[in-house]
Amino acid sequence: MTAESGGQSRPPARGTPATTVYIGLVAALGIGLTTAAVIREGLVIDGPLVVLGFLAVLTWWSGRIVVANNVTLTFSSIVLLAAMALLGPAGAGIVGILVGPLQRGKVPLRARVFNTGMSAALGVLGGAAYRAAGGPRDSSDVIGAWEIMRQIAIPVFVADLVQVAVNLVLLAGVIRVAGGAPMRNQMLRLLGSTGPAYLGYGVVAFLLVVLWQPADVGPASVALILPPLLVARWAYLQYAEEFKAHERALHVLVAAVEAKAPHLTGHSERVADLSARMAEHLGLRGQVVADTRVAGMLHDLGQTTLPTPLVRGGEDTGGDLVRSYPARGADLLRDLSFLSGSLDAISRHREAHLLEGAIETDDLPARIVGLADEYDLLTEVGTPDGAVLEPEDALRTLGGASERRRELVGALEHAIGRTGGPST
Repeated sequence: MTAESGGQSRPPARGTPATTVYIGLVAALGIGLTTAAVIREGLVIDGPLVVLGFLAVLTWWSGRIVVANNVTLTFSSIVLLAAMALLGPAGAGIVGILVGPLQRGKVPLRARVFNTGMSAALGVLGGAAYRAAGGPRDSSDVIGAWEIMRQIAIPVFVADLVQVAVNLVLLAGVIRVAGGAPMRNQMLRLLGSTGPAYLGYGVVAFLLVVLWQPADVGPASVALILPPLLVARWAYLQYAEEFKAHERALHVLVAAVEAKAPHLTGHSERVADLSARMAEHLGLRGQVVADTRVAGMLHDLGQTTLPTPLVRGGEDTGGDLVRSYPARGADLLRDLSFLSGSLDAISRHREAHLLEGAIETDDLPARIVGLADEYDLLTEVGTPDGAVLEPEDALRTLGGASERRRELVGALEHAIGRTGGPST
């Protein structure tokens, strides 16, 4: 899935009846809360609502920036958070309804529905939290640094925390329903990747509110906020382009492996996907998940250093030469700093997955990649004699006596289920 700092995310593409029901419930929650807030407080279509609605459209026009590790940045959370303070729960819910479905490109209807419900819920609940924390309905008369901090900054921060919490729960919930990933692990992973961005969004929204009302700049405050946001967007775009260049380089390296060993076509991508899902299930940090995924993608790079007849003849010949290829693959990548976190897992994946003892934290990525590699070799690529096992037989073959070994195989089984493959 795509976890977004901007408070929205696309649900997993593979739909299930449970996922559809969950998305419907989220949409009903958001629309229901907004309707209740409008009935309770009324809704005035005035300048702030129009301007913030315009900003919502502007965030759609500026698009989303995929930076790394499936994290997408969008400035819609700034608009939504400012609406919580300037418009209250009802107005923020309406802005959330506007922000939710505005996504460029071919986005499935179910994703737009989910985002609409979640954004509306964020707006209403965040607006209520702002008021509950002492935020005034109109802060035009708030004067002095201390009063601004007490009556605006602290309530905005509280609203920001509520936005983060609701966002994490709803996103982790849809991942849990769609793929079975533990909510706690997903919430920790999302918080680690999106938390800092939310803090920055809260600061910008606070400045917008202060300029708008206490400083009496009004709607023109948007013009003061937009330039630094555009500069930040440009900087993120540069980072995103660098990340894409790294991804292209990885695919070139994978292509080199597959040219050397055609029977491994698709193997690296499958191992990378299984490895990432296993790492997520085991609760590893976002960066470690990303490094484990890359290690899964490049774990066979060392095979390019072997003679072609040996590679295509299987790994049951060649002795030490074959056994040492993972370390040589890591050596080929040692000068690429953005791959430093993946080198150990690449170098030791063949030996690490056979360990039965307690799992050290540093060993876990290597053991994950090694197990995912063995599973795919058994079920997709085939053994040197050409045999291909059924998933259930492969899982039994890979199982071990130790509790830790069974935990890893359980994570693998979970990962298989999330990719849509057979599961025992």
